Amino acid sequence: MSPRFQCLLLLALVMIVGRASGQDEVPTQDQRQRWVDVYHQEAAAYEMIRQGDSPEVLQLVPSPILTFTNPVRVRDTHGAAFVWTSDGRPEVVGAIWSVISPDDSTKRRLSHEFHSLSLAPIRSDHEPRQSRRGPVPDWISSQPGVDPKKVPDAPPPARTANLRLTQMRHLARGFEATIPPGLGDGQGSLRLLAQPIYRYHSDRHGIIDGAVFAFVMGTDPELILLIEAAESAGTHQWRFAAAQLSNLPLLLDYKGSRVWECERAVPYVGDRPHFMYWGVSARDRVIDK
Repeated sequence: MSPRFQCLLLLALVMIVGRASGQDEVPTQDQRQRWVDVYHQEAAAYEMIRQGDSPEVLQLVPSPILTFTNPVRVRDTHGAAFVWTSDGRPEVVGAIWSVISPDDSTKRRLSHEFHSLSLAPIRSDHEPRQSRRGPVPDWISSQPGVDPKKVPDAPPPARTANLRLTQMRHLARGFEATIPPGLGDGQGSLRLLAQPIYRYHSDRHGIIDGAVFAFVMGTDPELILLIEAAESAGTHQWRFAAAQLSNLPLLLDYKGSRVWECERAVPYVGDRPHFMYWGVSARDRVIDK
């Protein structure tokens, strides 16, 4: 057998195995949209409530703020990120995503992840869900989800929305998010998306402008960064807050100084600001009309 024929045979075998496993199939645009619709349905099944003296049902922004893939850790991962808001301000960020089921390649297994961005306790209500691990608990976090801090040495917020966007993007570039070494695939620096994935303001919450930025692996958001022009003592100043949207520990530096960090996530529990539940349900991999 000639070397050229051997190479052609090997290439053919690789292509056959790839097709049989389905791991390398790229979904069509139609299938991508159907999966985004599934992710929206999964998100909309949750009623998010900002607790306090007057509990408030949060509003789900209908369109995902980001659709993503993650070829670094699991090649076939895709999903969508959503926010639930109070008078415009994002109070909860969530990601619904799926991977090909390891025990049935005709199915995709869905997972849900949320993090409170609120300064008040948050809880969720949903119809009873039964997963492979048993009932999926409601998410009831009795503590604030974030701890906003002043951005060091930041200038005053500009007068116009366009100039404030320029300021927020400049401030965001001063942050660096990393996954500590020794954790396998994906360790090292995360990539900051150049544009915010959500922009907002809220008179009720004293926010004249704000933006949600994402540090990503592939395009999968691992760390969420809020930058807000918030009222303080009669003036407005830039403040930031960070939230984990990953099962891995994360580090956040600003201009070389550590300003935030979190430990590895604890999945399957519903009493923390970060809620992660793998394998909530499974769906056919190819969605029919």
